[in-house]
Amino acid sequence: MSQKKRRFALYAQDYLHALGSKTANGLIRFRQDEIQVIIDGSQAGKTAQDVLGYGGSIPIVAHMSDALKYNLDTLVIGIAPIGGAVNPTWLPEIKLALEANLAVWAGLHQFLGDIEELQPHRHLIWDVRRPPAGLKVAQGHWKKRQSKVLLTIGSDSNVGKMTTALTLQQHLIAIGLDSVFVGTGQTGMMISGRGVAVDAVISDFINGSIEAEIDRVDGQAPLIIVEGQGAITHLGYSGVTLGLIHGCMPDAMILAHQPSRLTDDYDHPLPDLKTVIDLHEALLAPFKSAQVLGVNLYSKDMSTEAGQLECQKIYQEIGLPVEDMVRAPKRIIAEQVMSALFAEHVG
Repeated sequence: MSQKKRRFALYAQDYLHALGSKTANGLIRFRQDEIQVIIDGSQAGKTAQDVLGYGGSIPIVAHMSDALKYNLDTLVIGIAPIGGAVNPTWLPEIKLALEANLAVWAGLHQFLGDIEELQPHRHLIWDVRRPPAGLKVAQGHWKKRQSKVLLTIGSDSNVGKMTTALTLQQHLIAIGLDSVFVGTGQTGMMISGRGVAVDAVISDFINGSIEAEIDRVDGQAPLIIVEGQGAITHLGYSGVTLGLIHGCMPDAMILAHQPSRLTDDYDHPLPDLKTVIDLHEALLAPFKSAQVLGVNLYSKDMSTEAGQLECQKIYQEIGLPVEDMVRAPKRIIAEQVMSALFAEHVG
């Protein structure tokens, strides 16, 4: 589904790298043609490609005052600091953008709209993590949905569930199926322009918050793809994952998996994939039948050749399509989704 085209500046002052600018990086990957400039004084004069290895010729400048020359309409805070707090040194540049009548999007836990010196411009600020008003517990609307729903899940946290969802959407478009992507974290929401940051929602309302987001777009396309969060086997983040599973009540799931990762960030051994798959399907079984249709391989720390061998190995173990959707796309996951959920479109 189409959305308004923007002219973005990405604010990544002193943080433009793989971990420090995760929000900026996601927008570079999936809304690259709308990004006019990146702000990072430590990398000024270079391009996104020079620093990140992708992003092409997007220029990097030192300060917001330099970025204003690019005829912008939106500044995105592209930094993902630990704790999600606003660095006071950013405020003069953010204020400069607001005074130039730019919209400012921020996915921080500390809301820009609550900072006193920015409040005169609060109407221009989108604090993405601010929970929506009127949240309710889940109502069971999945029983009457017009669209099919697919949820991306993971064998651990931070294994590419958003990338899996957005890449799947691209592959489905290529084979003729339209879909709506619903973000559930700040970067996914900025890419899609919709969704809810479920990690900022009171636990009782997580299920209902994603159900409400699905309700808003139900029927707009044959398929709604929901970005997963956390991992059901992660002792720190399992709650938000379960809330998404039962809030979405998906018709199918795609599993993101990084084979080179053997333990999680608690140093707890990761379970085998069959256990992970069986667990997700069992959690839905009291309500409906929903299957994991395939695995997207996150081949970080592996060569492309090693990744392909791992795809074959996993396929032999679990009997489901396995694909490195980003580095070696074959669209077999998209074709599996099409045949499993939309048999009438196949052939």
